[in-house]
Amino acid sequence: MLLAGINVVELSSRPSGAYAGRLFAALGASVTRYGPPLDMAAAGETADLAERWLHQDKVLPDGTSLPTPQALVRDADLIVIETDSADAGWREQASELAAAAGELAAPPVVVRIAGAIVDGQPIASDSLTIGAWSAVSWSIGNADMAPLSLPFDLADFQAALYAAAAGLAALLADPDRRDLRSVEVSGRDVLAYYVGMITANFLPYERPWTRDGARPPGSAGVYPASIFPCQDGHVVLMCRNQREWQLLLEAMGNPAWSGDEKFADPRVVARLHADEADSHLEPWVRARTIDELMTIGREKGLAVAPIRSVREALDEPQFESRGFLTERTEGVRFATVPWHLQEPLDDAAPSRTWPVTGAADEPAQLLDGLRVLDLSWVWSGPLTTSVLGDLGADVVKVEHSGHLDTGRLRGKARRGGVEVAGPEHEATPYFNQMNHGKRSITVDMKDEQGRALLLDLVEHCDVIVENMRPGVLSRLGLTYADFAERNPSVVMMSMSMAGQEGPLRTMKGYAGIMAAMSGLESLIGYDEHNIVGSLSPALGDPNAAGHALTVLLAALVRRRRRGRGAWIDLSQIEALLCVLPAPIAQGQLDARIPVPANTHPQFAPHGHFPCEGTDRWIAFSVRDEQWETFVATASGAEFATDPRWANGGERLGGRAELENAIARWTVGHDRDELVETLLDAGIPAAPVASFEDMSLSSWAKQRELTVCVPHKYLGDTDVYVVPWKFGGRSAGRAAPAPLLGADTEDVLKELLDMEPEQIDRLRAEGVLR
Repeated sequence: MLLAGINVVELSSRPSGAYAGRLFAALGASVTRYGPPLDMAAAGETADLAERWLHQDKVLPDGTSLPTPQALVRDADLIVIETDSADAGWREQASELAAAAGELAAPPVVVRIAGAIVDGQPIASDSLTIGAWSAVSWSIGNADMAPLSLPFDLADFQAALYAAAAGLAALLADPDRRDLRSVEVSGRDVLAYYVGMITANFLPYERPWTRDGARPPGSAGVYPASIFPCQDGHVVLMCRNQREWQLLLEAMGNPAWSGDEKFADPRVVARLHADEADSHLEPWVRARTIDELMTIGREKGLAVAPIRSVREALDEPQFESRGFLTERTEGVRFATVPWHLQEPLDDAAPSRTWPVTGAADEPAQLLDGLRVLDLSWVWSGPLTTSVLGDLGADVVKVEHSGHLDTGRLRGKARRGGVEVAGPEHEATPYFNQMNHGKRSITVDMKDEQGRALLLDLVEHCDVIVENMRPGVLSRLGLTYADFAERNPSVVMMSMSMAGQEGPLRTMKGYAGIMAAMSGLESLIGYDEHNIVGSLSPALGDPNAAGHALTVLLAALVRRRRRGRGAWIDLSQIEALLCVLPAPIAQGQLDARIPVPANTHPQFAPHGHFPCEGTDRWIAFSVRDEQWETFVATASGAEFATDPRWANGGERLGGRAELENAIARWTVGHDRDELVETLLDAGIPAAPVASFEDMSLSSWAKQRELTVCVPHKYLGDTDVYVVPWKFGGRSAGRAAPAPLLGADTEDVLKELLDMEPEQIDRLRAEGVLR
């Protein structure tokens, strides 16, 4: 187990702390959890089962009172604390625990998690308001209806992922740097980070970040990308480059309409002709069954998947083949972990040592000396390596001019309707965001000399990250066994759609495909007949990256202690299912899961309500114990004087009537003033922020979510960096993405001692291109 011998203390009252603790326990740490029953978007048996799953393999002392803080921290290596529990007593005990840890001569790593932080202090928040503050909710739903939130505490689970990864990164820091062992993670910051990254595929290309139903605005840059009805359900169908678009047209029989010049480039179709293209594509999809479309996808290499319910997703044979689900307990199966581990075949001495301590003075130097060979592309893999780069790792991205990262193929930035000057594969903001701070080398891995170069480079690297379809690297003679033979201490991360083995191993896909296959898309809509999904925020990629970072950093912790590497086989679909424990339970207990549509199963009101002005919304939730306080803020409103609503059961049972009455009250109020009023009363509230609202807000600037980087073709540009605070200071590398192959010569000279003549010869022979 990667974290065997690591002792973790967890203080949690929400999934944000509990799932972080579960990840540590699953990785082999000894986790002792203290806290009240979890505040979750689940009720009854579903809540009980989901909470039991979250606390699996933890030590759960009797009672809710804590031992003395000094006793708790004495043997701890890492402490996870939620600092914004609704219970004031737990907040006080968490503060005392953190203070006791700081008094030790050799303090443990302390990870403080909060939903939202202002001036260093948590404010009232929950998953609903975190999504609203961050501009995630703004992008989900129909343009003429209320925005939709991520359901089932997904915001809290994302905070948990990145808190777990941040804590493990801090374990790798120089133990003498006390400030680097104090970590702060805000769920609002994490989701804003997601939005900042994905909007690099929208706003710089003059595509809006807004709601557009089941299709992201401008098809997210390349047509198609949407949910389409078919003969026996719905499917997600996506093309992300010219080649895939041509393959789709070929599958359709190259219809006459496709010969029109306006349909030649899927990026132009996405920007100007998507509705017309839909009129041709939709009848073709509607005439076919899910099985027929899936077969076409496999044969043509297209990204297509059915919109499954969670219950249907669990019956996928892929999961049984990988042993992903537990045996039935009380008739219910649950997820295990979304990764498999393989160790080196022997205990050969590592070929490269990475220092136990370093001269890191800043969070951006925390992983100084670590070297990463980046064989990944698009988002999930590049995000994983980007975080390592933001912490100081040297990330060497391997590219090839004949098969570019599709992130380089999203088109040039547009300003005032005109494309910026420069090569198309360089003047692209999306690639700049996902790959800032890296170095680029060009190597033809299909060439025997290129393969040899790559193996030589592995001897000088600590980590390899790739997210290609299984089989691509092995066909080139580049397997984990090949890499480990040259460097037994290397940690290799393979993060494919469905995993390296099983019937879906070669499945092609993107975030929308993961969400469809996991059952998540079936939960996001206004009702079961109006499903819109989550194609705009594309949660699958950053969720996969968060899981990848957690297990990868755990492997580095183990390597630091024992010198051994590992191969991590991660399934991105399984990673999404891991953050859906309540739907997994409910999907097996009940005949169907009602689409939440901004509601909560335990209390009302909970949702998005209109305010003064056009398309201005406020998010808030009122727990039963807060009702009287809420009514006091709404003095004179019709619902505030209705005696029925004094009873929590009545509020829950009459949710629609109550929330309609509340909407008639909120629509007469200024959004931001009402947010402040509710927050002052201790009620979780937030504006349903647009990207502009979020990025220009005082809190986003205070949290230092971005750094400005100078780019040769894009000029000075803000990029979003990993939103972790170490000792109150931000991480993040203020450097642009590399130009294609710009560092080839430097890397080969520095790491392989190659002479200029050798490099010139390899270039002339087409190996370095």
